[in-house]
Amino acid sequence: MPLVIDHVLPRSAGGDDSRKNLAAACYRCNEFKGPRTHATDPVAGELVSLFNPRAQSWHEHFAWVNGGTHIVGVTPTGRATVLALRLNNEYVVEARTLWISRNWHPPLD
Repeated sequence: MPLVIDHVLPRSAGGDDSRKNLAAACYRCNEFKGPRTHATDPVAGELVSLFNPRAQSWHEHFAWVNGGTHIVGVTPTGRATVLALRLNNEYVVEARTLWISRNWHPPLD
């Protein structure tokens, strides 16, 4: 999957092109995110901020399951982000399966 540069806070919402507002993102996930900064946590039913890779720790919000093929959210932000960005779509799960077979995935840290 090619990576693209994502604006954490979209320009349409006042975000800029500064390094602190940019992050590498999977093309497909970025397309699912679009200009959103919030999504609904499926457990609490509340609107929460999407995960911000520049300000938050991945391990606090997500975990690998099914041997590393799938990501689960362990916080409201994590759960909302997994659903909104479709982090377990069929294409990325297939890619992760290949990476696992090559011992490239999941990350150790």
